[in-house]
Amino acid sequence: MKNNYPKIKYFDLYSLRKEKGDFLESHDVKNTKWQELELKEPNFWFVPKDMRGEKTYDKFISVKDIFEKYNAGIATGKDEILVDFDEQALIRKLAIYDKDVFKMTMQNHGISKDLVDVWYDELKNEDIENQIEVYNYRIFDKRFVVYNNKILQRARTVIMNNFLKDNLALVTTKILSSKKYKHAFISNCISDRCLISNRGREANYYFPLYLYNIDDYAPKNKKAKSSYGNLMLFDKPKEKEANIKNEIVEKLSESYKKEITPKEIFYYIYAVLYSDIYRKKYNEFLKIDFPKIPFTKDAKLFNKISKSGKELADLHLLKSDKLENDKSIKFPAVGNNKVEKREYKDNKIYINDKQYFVSVTPEVWNYYIGGYQVLDKWLKDRRDKVLLNEDVNHYLKVITALKLTIEAQKEIDELYGEVEKTILKK
Repeated sequence: MKNNYPKIKYFDLYSLRKEKGDFLESHDVKNTKWQELELKEPNFWFVPKDMRGEKTYDKFISVKDIFEKYNAGIATGKDEILVDFDEQALIRKLAIYDKDVFKMTMQNHGISKDLVDVWYDELKNEDIENQIEVYNYRIFDKRFVVYNNKILQRARTVIMNNFLKDNLALVTTKILSSKKYKHAFISNCISDRCLISNRGREANYYFPLYLYNIDDYAPKNKKAKSSYGNLMLFDKPKEKEANIKNEIVEKLSESYKKEITPKEIFYYIYAVLYSDIYRKKYNEFLKIDFPKIPFTKDAKLFNKISKSGKELADLHLLKSDKLENDKSIKFPAVGNNKVEKREYKDNKIYINDKQYFVSVTPEVWNYYIGGYQVLDKWLKDRRDKVLLNEDVNHYLKVITALKLTIEAQKEIDELYGEVEKTILKK
């Protein structure tokens, strides 16, 4: 049946202001080379979209339909006060020695009087040390945060409390402002809403591997626990349950004729999201909704991809033994270790005029995860800081991890090419 949609035509010009002005002077509606858009339900995009591969992509399963629960990351509302590189510095910053001094200090930081009163009541009645948690703030950049749902703007405790014990989370986005999808990472602790991107619409969503029963563990911070809800009387639930839906686990186990674990599925998903073939082929779809995952019918192929995902996750958590193998990446020059600049040239990253990290290829220096150029972003956030030995060693591991990630993606692509030949039906 033919639709009665009006015709929509599109033209876009990327140029400098003068060239745009010249174009407008010499063109009008009649002599502009318009592109007619294909109007298609349900989105009716008003920009050109390459929707090739849509029929295949629709056979895949969205991550929101694979995991039971997910949510965005934490929004502190005041990072400069509630987040710090150093745990003791954060404690000192919020320590209440005098009520009036505390209130004046917080108000000088732009905290409203009503909110300062709430903060004062919360902090005076609890040991600050018991409210501090390790915080995944940016990529490869863990800091410390005051984890208290009365103080944080959005604590997301229903999801984030699950990371007060051993856990993993897939971190990805629903909508992109960026042109290309590079928005997948992993976290193993409570985390920020801007972990992988701080661009406009690119909210960071967390998909935990496990959900823990609140009565089976006690967060250091009782305030974080309070919003989790109460258990029914006489309930004796398991300590933890997989957050991957039972029907997914059962379907894959039945197809492969053996028991598949939620963790294996988690790592399989992680590997697929790092396939460059997958990213390029389905880029338009990855920009407009949560990623969809193709599951292969081939059990051996599933196992290989899941194993690759595990190795990649270990790299990104900086847990892999491989991080110690590359001795070419070094920080050889002696100096004050102060980050005074971020300059890349001749395969070196200079942090000041004398000191640099060596053996960094352009591909590694320019590598993006989400909205961040990883190596540049880490140094940018430490401008004018003196790097400790542990900071230098950490950065060396990050450089190596990115180098190995690029190699891993090529290996994953070799496997992914076979996935779509044997897609398991929904």
